[in-house]
Amino acid sequence: MFNLDNRFYSFLNKIVDFLLLNFLWFLFCLPVITIFPATAAMFGVVRSWLRKEEPSTTKMFITLFKDNVKQGLILGVVWALLGSLFTFNVFVGFQMDGSIKTVLMPFLLIIIILYLYTSIFIFPTMINYQLNWMEVIKNSFLFSLGHPLTSLLGIFILIVVVLLTFIIPISFLLLSSTAAYFIYYFCGKSFNKVEMNKNLNLGVNQHIKS
Repeated sequence: MFNLDNRFYSFLNKIVDFLLLNFLWFLFCLPVITIFPATAAMFGVVRSWLRKEEPSTTKMFITLFKDNVKQGLILGVVWALLGSLFTFNVFVGFQMDGSIKTVLMPFLLIIIILYLYTSIFIFPTMINYQLNWMEVIKNSFLFSLGHPLTSLLGIFILIVVVLLTFIIPISFLLLSSTAAYFIYYFCGKSFNKVEMNKNLNLGVNQHIKS
């Protein structure tokens, strides 16, 4: 009975941690421009959980937000501009004549897919490695090419989150932090494979954050 009570208490405590993390993320995203550093901080907290560390969720989130605010803002602007550019090109491509559209659209769709795949690794890479914003994009792209199933799984998780938010709006209180947890869990497995393969030249092994 004691073990059951202890497990139930631990489960409730973890739920509270996820709710708190989700609230902190939402609060720090309110200025909109801070979405990237806030999301990086959320991924940093779940990284510590997966590493069996027990920090104060609030204190660690705020510290990670401060540590990543400059890089997060730069990366957020660059990545948003790229996404807007690619989306605009696809929209323009749909308006073109038949022959040009037939040739151009497959190329544009491939670019969009690569953008989405890379996006899954952006925050895990940013929080796991000591890299500048250009290196984060470069290595996220390389990770997505080397581990496309991880990217696909991450996209699936995000789709489920969006659908659940529309179906059960109150689930938003828990879903963002939960999605970050599982996305980092799967991306972390990809990182571990790379770190064990000393012959893979991604240039990140020596920059792993403690």
